[in-house]
Amino acid sequence: MVLTLSSERGWIGMAYNLLPPSRLTSRRTLKQFGTHIFYAEGEKTEPKYINDMKMVIQNRYKMTASDMIIVDTKSGGKNTLGLIKYAEKDVTRRIANKERIDHVWIFYDKDSFEPDKYDNSFHKVVSKNKKKYLNEDHDNCDKNYTRWHALWSNECFELWILLHFEYCQASLRRESYIPKIDQHFKKCGCSINYEKNLSNLYQILEKHGSIRSAVRNAKKLNDELNNPLLKTNPSTGVFELFEYFHKYLQIEI
Repeated sequence: MVLTLSSERGWIGMAYNLLPPSRLTSRRTLKQFGTHIFYAEGEKTEPKYINDMKMVIQNRYKMTASDMIIVDTKSGGKNTLGLIKYAEKDVTRRIANKERIDHVWIFYDKDSFEPDKYDNSFHKVVSKNKKKYLNEDHDNCDKNYTRWHALWSNECFELWILLHFEYCQASLRRESYIPKIDQHFKKCGCSINYEKNLSNLYQILEKHGSIRSAVRNAKKLNDELNNPLLKTNPSTGVFELFEYFHKYLQIEI
């Protein structure tokens, strides 16, 4: 992926450049965005979250293709290892059909799955990125130059939402997050209650929460894990998504 953003202040390659204002640079245009495909256990929250993020990117830039971010609609409802197996087969099929897949992003939660299956899922995903293969960003990837990302959440995706508002070290169950999220929504003047089928969740969190805080809080939790190889409760890897996409979303992290 090479990011090229034409504007009065724009990204050229991966460096920040000041461009003189002109009619040619007055519109923001992303080029060579790359193709990203998302898979998720959840059938509502994560797919809608990514589709909302995709809409934000398309609205803020003059996009020339609508399939740069692909949200797979058939992966929901599978268990963790089943989800990964499904993603592997789907990516293999797409590449065999001459599609180019630059990044694969896999959302999954701990929930009630056995610890060994949950931990094995993380290693199964990231081990696909081999040291001997480097993509255009000079990151490790597989032989097809596809980079794989594990977007885990322990206990659940709602931890990532809560981290937009507070740093939480408590090992909570899924049902304990929603009242906390609703309290923060109420405090910041958001008139809705959190539910899994919100179609504009990304925009709500961008407006009322802090993505920058969420990234920093998630990284802090990850840094403080007793065993970095075991993604214990609470922890989430969703911050990696925004370490990559923050330029497109015009946010500082």
